[in-house]
Amino acid sequence: MVVPAYWKSVVVGALIAVSLASVPAHACEAISGIQGFQALPAEGSRVPRSTALWLRSDLPVAASGEKIKDPGAVRLVDERGKSIGLMSTGVRVSGDEPSTLFVLKPTSLLEANTAYRVELNGVVITRFSTSEDIDTQPPVLPKASVQAQQLNASCNSRVTVTVESPGDVNFLVPAASTGTTIPASALAVASESALTAAGVAEGSVDLRVVAFDLSGNMAMSSDKLSTFVASEAAGCSSTLAAPGLGALALVAMLRRRRRS
Repeated sequence: MVVPAYWKSVVVGALIAVSLASVPAHACEAISGIQGFQALPAEGSRVPRSTALWLRSDLPVAASGEKIKDPGAVRLVDERGKSIGLMSTGVRVSGDEPSTLFVLKPTSLLEANTAYRVELNGVVITRFSTSEDIDTQPPVLPKASVQAQQLNASCNSRVTVTVESPGDVNFLVPAASTGTTIPASALAVASESALTAAGVAEGSVDLRVVAFDLSGNMAMSSDKLSTFVASEAAGCSSTLAAPGLGALALVAMLRRRRRS
């Protein structure tokens, strides 16, 4: 059977419409404001007696998917099964996926040369052991720089700062935040050399990096990091590509057929 030419065109147009509808446009990848770790001290590490526990709220700590909703449910237990008292502080971290970094400080120095485990409802999050050291010295003063080419790399406004000498835990905060303790909120936090803050307000932005060691000793960058965040990132969409081009082609072919 010979298929008329215009019907071949109709089929081609329909296929174009379907194919365009099924191809997603560039999507925005959501990121958490906390990067680089789930729990500190890290599994199997040897740490000072003055260490604190650094736990992120947004990652599951068990196969069931259970997350840390209440830091009061977290237990620090020594090798004899004795539970250690903890004081809790929470740092609210902004971003595409807001989360909380819990900082749990033992109420007294841990025993030297002792094994400990951190548990949530009987599930072990991490295990570590102590040395004989007590750490009272701040980490190296962080040197940081804004990577201008990484501004607005995705649909949401984002700023990435590289830290040359990162501490164990590094915060990115507005430059006006100059307290001497762990901040109540932060734009980003990481245990690695790059901090990416998402959803930063457009316009001129002044930032500062604050680094902590495991014991909570602090070092703050002396220089402000100033940059400019544009209002939008160009060429981004979180929706599927519309089938409009294929549909318009199909309609045009049908109109051409009626006129003939």
